[in-house]
Amino acid sequence: MIYLLLAIPLLYLLVQSLQLYALIQYCSIQQPEPESWPEVSLMVAARNEANNILSCLEALNKLDYPKERLHILIGNDQSTDETSALVTAFIADKPQFRLIQIQDNELPLKAKARVMAQLDPHAQGDFYLITDADVQVPPSWIKGLLRRFTPETGVVSGTTMVRGRGANAKNQEIDWAYFMGLLNIISYTGVPATAVGNNMAVRAAAYWQTGGYAAIRFSITEDYKLYQEICRHGWKWDNVMAPDVLAFTAAVDDQVQLLHQRKRWLSGGTELPWYWWLLFGVFGLFYLVTPALLFLNALSALGLWLAKWLLQSFQILRIYNLLALPAPSLFQLLRYELYLTLLTPATAIFFLLPLPTNWKGRLYRGAKG
Repeated sequence: MIYLLLAIPLLYLLVQSLQLYALIQYCSIQQPEPESWPEVSLMVAARNEANNILSCLEALNKLDYPKERLHILIGNDQSTDETSALVTAFIADKPQFRLIQIQDNELPLKAKARVMAQLDPHAQGDFYLITDADVQVPPSWIKGLLRRFTPETGVVSGTTMVRGRGANAKNQEIDWAYFMGLLNIISYTGVPATAVGNNMAVRAAAYWQTGGYAAIRFSITEDYKLYQEICRHGWKWDNVMAPDVLAFTAAVDDQVQLLHQRKRWLSGGTELPWYWWLLFGVFGLFYLVTPALLFLNALSALGLWLAKWLLQSFQILRIYNLLALPAPSLFQLLRYELYLTLLTPATAIFFLLPLPTNWKGRLYRGAKG
């Protein structure tokens, strides 16, 4: 019995070791800067984002990109707060911005996919960039993403981190860094993973080859569906960990909303290939099996947990180094392990509960709405 229980954490340690090796080997490759930058469109979905939209727009206004070749489309998804008025006032003297009011239509789309499907007819240029209204991108963002495209690349995704005050925000920051690093590692092995829907660029030719959001079957994780369709059409991808394409989003203050966020991700994840769920299973079982081992062989269980924490911490420190961010302290890394130990089973239980997912005040059941 004890040998069977030992197999799961040992398998997890093997996976972690391979992940750390891949992170150590990773190096982001940029293409030469073009003689002239292409025309691009940048699309932002906004619903009830009065608290965040101005920070987002201010960051977009500081983008280091020729304004005459940049079209920024803001889709107001029937907000019931001051989002539309704030956008209107901000863009009044900025011709590169355009506000589009999202309407109900006959398309069987919901959430962000519905917004993007109504924005893309207005998009112009060779590349489409996508971010969210609660995200702040760096001035180098567009050029950084475009310089990762080769002629065969259809989609490039940057890294997004959480930013906020307090221990809860710091835990989420480390959590985003860790799991985005793991997501990227999978893509570095040559296996399509997914893109970050608030930090991505798509070649227009690849986007329209899929038919666009209007033709893609709805998923509550619309970024994965678009990424999947682009890869299915034979295009290559790149998931980038580098400071020039590092964006920031606000931490979730409410713990229930945090669980809804995780539930939404896992709901969309039901459409992922089997090997993803094998990795999820190994990760989740570690937090079930190792505590059980404490009662059978405490020394082995503690040794396995220490090894896991050390490998995990080295991965996190490597990710922060790649992103040119100050490294978390030893105390913060220890606290994050406690956070993971509590959040992982809570997320699993919440995911299994027959509750709809809350996204921007709207309720959805399952990945398909």
